[in-house]
This record gives sequence, structure tokens and C-alpha cells, in this order.
Amino acid sequence: MTTREARRAGLARLAVSTITPYVVGAAVTAAAFLLFKGSFADEIATHFTLDGTADGFRSPGAAFGLYLLIFGTEAAGSVAALFSVKGPRAGGSVAAFSWGLSAATAYLFVVVMRASTDLGGEAASLPSYQLAVAAVVGLAVGGAAWLLARRRA
Repeated sequence: MTTREARRAGLARLAVSTITPYVVGAAVTAAAFLLFKGSFADEIATHFTLDGTADGFRSPGAAFGLYLLIFGTEAAGSVAALFSVKGPRAGGSVAAFSWGLSAATAYLFVVVMRASTDLGGEAASLPSYQLAVAAVVGLAVGGAAWLLARRRA
């Protein structure tokens, strides 16, 4: 195996480890969507103000499609960042960041769907502390991924 082939194989491995978190996050979101689907109204809240009041609404199917689009956009951004790094250590940091971002995003989507169950969309509310909880979840998962990546290196 030449140096060029080894570099390509390493880059492909890093790309897979960078995309995987978003696939997992989308799968968790899909499972939550299927779990809550029977209790959604015709429209669910998809956007909230900082005081927790719902101010954006979509049909459940459109909201789920939007969630998947966001995971895809995050994955594309992480892969683009991966191609700009110089070495495998930095690539591991991008993968750890991807795990953290995906976990925080999935947490927020699940909480938003939960807030819209058994209610009309207008009645949904999301306390602002949920943003802090999502950040903590993302930092914890990203930190764990970073530590695991360092142990393997």
C-alpha cells in the first residue's frame, strides 16, 4: 500500500466516523417521531422563542423532514471541515465535535416533539433551560468521543 493509498484509507475512515454520529442522531430522532406520532396534532411546534412560546409550526411529516435535513446539513458541514484539516489528530477532533453536535441536536428535536404531544401546536411550550441541557448533553457526548479517540490514537 502506497502512502497515497494509506492517506485515502485514513481519510475515508475519518469521513465514516464523522458521518456516523449524524446517522445515529437521525435514527434516534426517527424512533422518537414514531413513538410520539400518534399523539401529534395536525400541526406541531417547530420553533420557540427564548421565553418558551411556540411561534413556528409544521405538519408532523414536514417537521420530521426538516429534522432530517438539518442532520444532513450538519453532516455536510462536518465533512467539509474534515477535508480542511491537516492531520489525523485534527480529524479525530472533528469526529468528536460531530458526536457532540449530533447528540445536542437529537436531544432538542426529541424535546420539541415531546412538547408537542397531546396538545395543539399553539399550546406547546419549551422552557429555555432545555437549551442549556442540550449543550451539556452535547459537551458530554463530544467529550466522551474525544477521550475515546485519544485512547485509540
